Amino acid sequence: MGNPNELTAHEMLELHEILRNETLGLKKAESIISLVKDQELASFVQNSVATRRQKLKEMQQYIFSTTLQ
Repeated sequence: MGNPNELTAHEMLELHEILRNETLGLKKAESIISLVKDQELASFVQNSVATRRQKLKEMQQYIFSTTLQ
């Protein structure tokens, strides 16, 4: 079995697609925060933004720590 820190080209492309989609979702959530009037919903959106930022950071760290096979 290969090194767990090695990805095939296809796996790396899949990760980049996921990363792109997560980034888009983050941008959308950030853009609506100022439009939300309900405090509970605003809090939910802010928590969602914070969670997405952390997820993106972890994904980027993983991608940068892997190598292609």
